[in-house]
Amino acid sequence: MAKIKKISYKDILHIKKLISIVCNDNVMSYRRLFFLSVPITFIQNLIYNVYFRRFPETYVIYDNNNYLKGLITVQAQLGNTYKWQIKRLFLDKNSFDEGKQLVEYIIAKFGARGVDTFYISIDDSLIELSDLFIKGCGFRFCSNESLWSVSNVNFLSQDIDLINFKPFKTSDNKKISLLFNENLINHFKYSLSKNKDEFNDTLLQGYNRETVFKYIYTDANSQNIKAFIEIKTTDNKNYFLDTIIPPQYIDCYSIVLSFVIKTIMKRNKNFKLYIKNRKYLQSGEMLENFFKENRFELLQNNVILVRDFFKIIKEETKNYNSAIVFSGFEF
Repeated sequence: MAKIKKISYKDILHIKKLISIVCNDNVMSYRRLFFLSVPITFIQNLIYNVYFRRFPETYVIYDNNNYLKGLITVQAQLGNTYKWQIKRLFLDKNSFDEGKQLVEYIIAKFGARGVDTFYISIDDSLIELSDLFIKGCGFRFCSNESLWSVSNVNFLSQDIDLINFKPFKTSDNKKISLLFNENLINHFKYSLSKNKDEFNDTLLQGYNRETVFKYIYTDANSQNIKAFIEIKTTDNKNYFLDTIIPPQYIDCYSIVLSFVIKTIMKRNKNFKLYIKNRKYLQSGEMLENFFKENRFELLQNNVILVRDFFKIIKEETKNYNSAIVFSGFEF
């Protein structure tokens, strides 16, 4: 019978061998896995209760011959310990059943602790991976997210009233959660709504590899929030933008984007900007039209698969023989 356990240093050589078989870029994949997953396991033992469920957890599965068949990495949503994301999955060839066991193990383990939602965001071209979760593990298709590259800046607004852009404060988190949930298309609210704590800043942010800037854009007269802006970077060259803007304020998006670009240019004039678009928000289609009109480049389209705790009707599955490699891309 297959054995599942939390990752340890003893598993490193087995993991390196597995990744060298199933990955083309085995060196970078191995480094990413080693430096993000394994040391964190030991750090958790020291500061586990400082910030509950902040760090990712990785589990491995071995067959009866002590051969590594796969591994999975999961992490709680920041500010919501009842919602967990599957961040990474590596499976050897002919290991579809072991993949199902890994996923079911995670769901059983953390579901017993009160977690009620599990989700994964994957490239829509990964058909076998989708089948593993949908047909094998009872996940369901929920919605889409896409990543766009800003390849044209001719739309930039030159005159921006900076007084209407304010740094985000923790005290704004309730307003932003309302802004997000009210902008959600109704049938996505059960699985994708957010509470106010999910918009809090990361603990010890100055020590994180990722740098995050948050702003709100307000109405000059009413002071109502028109947009929430989040900018992330890990290298001061590649920047990722995530915004929440209701449909009634969509005409302001060019102003918001101009503010973002000018803010980044203060740090680095030679940068690349990528924008996340959430199809499950009411403004999603409008933003996509804006991107197309301004000749932005669509880089990736992801499907969001969700498993909530309610009865799932299982479907018959077919056999897969190829390896599965999934390392989630942070939007």
